[in-house]
Amino acid sequence: MAKVEGTIHINTPPDQVLEAVLDIPRLPEVIPSLEKVWDIQGHGAGCTYQWQYKMSGMSFEGSAELTEATPDRLALNTSGGVPSTWVYCFIPAADGTDLKLSIEYTVPGSVLGALADKLVVERQNQKEVNESLANLKARLEG
Repeated sequence: MAKVEGTIHINTPPDQVLEAVLDIPRLPEVIPSLEKVWDIQGHGAGCTYQWQYKMSGMSFEGSAELTEATPDRLALNTSGGVPSTWVYCFIPAADGTDLKLSIEYTVPGSVLGALADKLVVERQNQKEVNESLANLKARLEG
């Protein structure tokens, strides 16, 4: 299982950052390769939804379930083309929130072969984490 992570400071209180991450319909505005989400059921822990994601020109679909949603941590598991676990940590800071995002994922062999090189995929996923955090910061500090 591969892992990518990043941290960013956002000049917004942790509860507002958490709510922005929980705004599932707007996630495609934050996560660059997330093309769409639909069939959203619930809010917070237990919420499920369907997603479509594009990686290296290939589209994948799957489902997600939020397994944890507390004031300091949100976790979700995805299944489908590239199974993954996403963990957001909301760390209070003097003037806002330090947000850490960690993603562990497994690229199935058949998908990896189609995408070419494992290192290329890892670099692309790290870039995606960094851009997602920057997009969320821009949206909240707008």
